[in-house]
Amino acid sequence: MRIGIFGGTFNPIHIGHVRGAISVYETFCLDKVVFMPTGIPPHKKDDVANAEYRYEMIKLAIDGLDFFDISRIEIDSNRVNYTIDTIMEFKKKYPNDEIFFMVGTDAFFYLELWKEHNKLVEIVSFILMKRPEFDTNPIVDKYKNILTFFDVEEKKRYNAKEKTVFIYAPPAFDISSSMVRRKIKIGETIKYLVPEKVEEFIKRKGLYKI
Repeated sequence: MRIGIFGGTFNPIHIGHVRGAISVYETFCLDKVVFMPTGIPPHKKDDVANAEYRYEMIKLAIDGLDFFDISRIEIDSNRVNYTIDTIMEFKKKYPNDEIFFMVGTDAFFYLELWKEHNKLVEIVSFILMKRPEFDTNPIVDKYKNILTFFDVEEKKRYNAKEKTVFIYAPPAFDISSSMVRRKIKIGETIKYLVPEKVEEFIKRKGLYKI
């Protein structure tokens, strides 16, 4: 199988996450995309909703999309999670499959701060999901000595390779989780920024309010 692992805090999951993941699934001809919510994020501390709430919101957001799945591997670890440990677990579970790690540009820029990042780039291929207007040249310049970068514009069965980053701009709205949280705090609507069921869940639980 060809599996995309979509890691992140998803605090909360929004339309950009869902549409972006659908686009990656279709463009890279994947068999499935696994959403991987962090349990205890190593770098984000403030304003992070309970892991079970974030997990439930992802379930609501991907309901009915059979090519999507969700993993509790990091949530159930009950410890600070690092990408290298998660990827190693997936490699054990799917030893003969092609694994791609899907990540946003903001997080990937600080790759050198990730635990054992030099080892990580040798065992998994990255799909760098960027906004259309985002300039990835600083990222390429920063890591060109340890990684090979490819711009992706057409649908194709790209092979998972070590030390490889596929740069892809999925057609999605310019939305971020911080934008959603900020709107909630100031009392603005988040309709059409998050799936309807997620919006209902956030209201029901009173999340992200001051």
